[in-house]
Amino acid sequence: MQIAEIVERRSVSPRRLSEPGPTPAQLNAIIEAACAAPDHRRLRPWRFVLIRTEAREAFADLFEAAARETHGKLNSDHVKRAREKATNGACLIAVIAEIRDNIRDVPPHEQWVSVGAAVQNILLAAKSFGFGSMLVSGDKVSTRALTGGLGLAPEEHLLGFVAIGTISKQPGTAERPGAKEKLSYWPKEEIRGVK
Repeated sequence: MQIAEIVERRSVSPRRLSEPGPTPAQLNAIIEAACAAPDHRRLRPWRFVLIRTEAREAFADLFEAAARETHGKLNSDHVKRAREKATNGACLIAVIAEIRDNIRDVPPHEQWVSVGAAVQNILLAAKSFGFGSMLVSGDKVSTRALTGGLGLAPEEHLLGFVAIGTISKQPGTAERPGAKEKLSYWPKEEIRGVK
């Protein structure tokens, strides 16, 4: 992958990610890329669950239950939108993190960085195959409906879902900072006496 392709990577709404999605071989390659994330002490603080296409409608029941858990009573529009979130995108992958707080030389924030790097590798690998993708989360990820429905252990966290598919409508351009805004130097020139 060229640097320009990385810089051009964009999140694409799952509503715009149509079939076809990744083939089984492409999906395996995408997850292998995730597993190449930096991982201090090889804790492997991430795992992934593919929501099978034939199960997406049943999975929508969990999204609806999660919406009821977070928002209480729902009208028919809210129910429809909650259910659609489980069925949008050609491919839907749950991202699960197991963060340990008892490892002195690998504090939780380092483990979360590893999980984030794994997600970024998924997004970049999907782009390398010509797909669009997006990580989606929100308050639903901590609900009993989804954590229980996915069979998470007590020490696991549902980070969110990565949707992958063929882009049906390109997103607009994104405003992003560049190196001028986000890169500084140490020591600063004035500290060294250079103006």
